[in-house]
Amino acid sequence: MIQNEIWSKYGFIGDNLDLKENISLIVNKEGKISEMNYDNPKNSINISEKSKNYLLIPGLINSHTHIVDNFAKEKGFNKKLVEIVAPPDGLKHKLLNSISPEIKSNGIKNAILEMLSNGITFFIDFREKGVEGIHFLKKILKNSPINYSVFGRFMDNSDIEPVFQEADGIGLASYKNLSINIKEQLRLCKKKFSKLMACHDAEAKRDEDLFEEIINDDLIDIIIHGTQYIKEDLKLIKKKNISLVLCPRSNGYFGLGFPPIIEILKLKIPISIGTDNLMVNNTDLFEELRYLYRISRVLGRNNRDIRLNARKLLKMITIDAARNFKIDQKIGSIENGKNADFCLIDLSDPNFFSYKIDANDIFALIAQRTKSENIKKVYIKGEVVFERN
Repeated sequence: MIQNEIWSKYGFIGDNLDLKENISLIVNKEGKISEMNYDNPKNSINISEKSKNYLLIPGLINSHTHIVDNFAKEKGFNKKLVEIVAPPDGLKHKLLNSISPEIKSNGIKNAILEMLSNGITFFIDFREKGVEGIHFLKKILKNSPINYSVFGRFMDNSDIEPVFQEADGIGLASYKNLSINIKEQLRLCKKKFSKLMACHDAEAKRDEDLFEEIINDDLIDIIIHGTQYIKEDLKLIKKKNISLVLCPRSNGYFGLGFPPIIEILKLKIPISIGTDNLMVNNTDLFEELRYLYRISRVLGRNNRDIRLNARKLLKMITIDAARNFKIDQKIGSIENGKNADFCLIDLSDPNFFSYKIDANDIFALIAQRTKSENIKKVYIKGEVVFERN
């Protein structure tokens, strides 16, 4: 039984985001791509026929959010990181404890609308307040079309197993103050539930002893930030097969510095991108890519061998993100058998105009020039969940 048939003049297809032409997709009743046909493109991309200039790209994946904080936009403007997020007295935590559930709920719903309008079809949220916090978010998102994973955070020892059971993974605020007993409980639960563990580290400063604990304990699969890491740290991360989630604009907002992107690229450490706390940052992943690209150009100005190419940038918010969180069998690229999650971008919009576009230019053009208003439709499981006139 066919649910839907979708056509696009151009598209980024497969795990390598290869450019194809005249893409035709058939989506089955489960919302998966059951059949796909396309042509190999000519060298030059023709965008003269205005009504047929759509580019199909995989749905974007936001690898790190704190979505419940969306009700408090810019309350952190010109403040230090510790003033905002340090528990229990940071502004974020005071507000979360004092604001009504209705206001927080409205903030979450508006954040979802913003993400969909930016082409985001999946996000990974790091949720405080133990099981209660997980249930609160799931309740609000029950009827939402967007896909997500919740990485929970336990309140005390008794909360560890319930959080493992209810969440999609564990998202530690820090590795500090974890007792031997807590670490053993985490190890047992990780084995029992086969779920990933992530941890914030080296966002504002590098703690050598704490990093050594993370490496030696071998519990953490994904590190968020790593902004202050040095080459030796990154070599150990590579050796341990730990992935990194970078949040470059959030680091810039707080004046914390730049992620060590050149060393990360040299070592080929798996990375994806998150927009981080919605108090301080919007959810535009294309803005994130542009900021990271410019950082890489500055930090790598004396190294001609390492360049962050545009296709790699786009992979960070699609297939690489899916791989980091072990969900690449279902999402992350446009392929047979995967969920039909993707966006249609209108290449006829004036900000894309160029006298000549070829198969190589198109990746840089999309990474560097795409704005929210260029995203005309967003599909999740083959259904239109957002449409822009």
